[in-house]
Amino acid sequence: MSSIRLRLFVTLAIVTAIVWGGAVVWVEIQTRAEVQRVLDRRLMESARMVSSLMQAGSVRPAIQAPDTGAADVYDRQLSCQIWSLEGDLIGRSQSAPAERLSEGADGFSERTIRGERWRVYTVRDRDAGFRVMVGDNLAVREHLVGNVVTALIGPAVLGLVALGVLIWWSVGRGLAPIRQMTRSLAVRDAEDLTALDVSPDARELRPFALALNDLMSRLGAARRREAEFTAAAAHELRTPLAGLRVQAQIAASSSDPAVRSRALEQIQTSVDRTARLVTGLLALAREDEMPVSDEDRRWVTLQSLFAGAEGDGRVSFVDGDALLNVDPDRFGAAAANLLANAQAHAESSILISYDPTSGRLIVEDDGPGVAFSDLHRLGRRFFRASNAPTGGSGLGLSIVLATVKAHGGQVQFLRSPGGGLRVEVIVAIEASGSMHKPSTLTD
Repeated sequence: MSSIRLRLFVTLAIVTAIVWGGAVVWVEIQTRAEVQRVLDRRLMESARMVSSLMQAGSVRPAIQAPDTGAADVYDRQLSCQIWSLEGDLIGRSQSAPAERLSEGADGFSERTIRGERWRVYTVRDRDAGFRVMVGDNLAVREHLVGNVVTALIGPAVLGLVALGVLIWWSVGRGLAPIRQMTRSLAVRDAEDLTALDVSPDARELRPFALALNDLMSRLGAARRREAEFTAAAAHELRTPLAGLRVQAQIAASSSDPAVRSRALEQIQTSVDRTARLVTGLLALAREDEMPVSDEDRRWVTLQSLFAGAEGDGRVSFVDGDALLNVDPDRFGAAAANLLANAQAHAESSILISYDPTSGRLIVEDDGPGVAFSDLHRLGRRFFRASNAPTGGSGLGLSIVLATVKAHGGQVQFLRSPGGGLRVEVIVAIEASGSMHKPSTLTD
C-alpha cells in the first residue's frame, strides 16, 4: 500500500474491528447467558405456580387434545405435564409431548424426546401425590435467543460500517497538514529555500518541518559558499592569467633580450602560481567529496608525513616516530601545506610534535605570527593574512581544514609562545610512542 492514508485506515479499521468484534462476542455471550437465566427462572416459576394452583384446586387436570401444529412456534415453547407419584399422567398442555418430560429428581434436568432436546424443571408434592414438570423445547429456545442476539448484533455491524466511514474521513482530516505542506513544496521555486510554516495544530509535523528547514538552511549555506568559492576562484585565476597575457605581449613585442628574459621569468612564475592554485582547488574538491574511511587509513610515522622537512635545519620533531592511523595521501597533503605555511613565515625554528594522549598534532613557528583579528579567518578559502608573503593561493590552510574534517577532527589557530603561529590539529586518530608498532609502515 503506497498511500499513508490507506495504511492508517487499514490499521485503525483492523484494530477497531478487533475491539468491536470482541465487544460483540462479549455482548452475545452475556446476552445469551442472561436470556437463558431468565427462561430458566420462568420455568421454575411456572412449575411452582402450577403446583400451587393444583393444591388450591383452581386447576382441574385433564388430558388435552393432540397438538395440531397450527400454533405459533413461541406458543409451543412452554410445555407442562402433571404426573402422579405412581407414574400416571394426570394432565398435560397442548404443546407437551406424550412422553415423560423428565425422569430425574426435582429441579432442572434435560432430556431428548423424539430427537428434540428439552430443558425441564420438576416440582414434586408428596402430600398431594403429584409431580409437576414444566419444560422448554431447546430448539425453540435457541431460536428465541438467536433472534435476541441478532437484534443486538445487527445495529453493531451497521455501527462498525459507520465507524469505518468516520475513520476514513478522520484520517483524511488528520493528514491535511501533510497535503498542505506537499502542495506548498510543489509550487515553490527551486531557488526558494525559506523555512516552511507549520500549522500550530500539526504539532506532530513540527520535528519533520524543523529537520526539513534545517536541511534547507544548510543547503542555502552550501550554495552561498559555492557561489563565493566560484567567484573567488575566478578572481584568483583571472589575476595570473592577466599577468601571463601582459608578460606574453611584452616578450613578443620587445627586442631587448633582458626585457624578454624578465618577461619569460614572470610568465613562468604566473604559470607556477596558476598550477598551485589549480592543484589546491582540486585538492579541496576531493576533500569536500567524501570522508576518510577505515579502509583508507594506514599506520604512518609523524616524520614520514612531513617528508618535505628534510634538509630544512629549522625543523625539529618531538617524537617523530609516533604512529598515526590516517590516509597517507590525503593527510600527507595537509601536512605538506602546514609545513609550507610554517616555512614561509618561520625565522629560525619550526617545531612539530604529537601528543598521543590527547591526539593533538602541533606545528608552530617563530615567525611574525598573525594578528588576533585574523586568527578566526585563517582557513577560509583564498584568505591571506595582511603580512602573508606574495605568491600564495590562500588555499593551503583551507586544504588542512577540509582534510582534518574528513578525518573527523578539527583545527585550532593560536599564537605560539614565541609570537609565531601555532596550529593544533585535533583528530580522532590513534597514535602512540609506547604502543606496539605495526610490522609494516607506510613511509
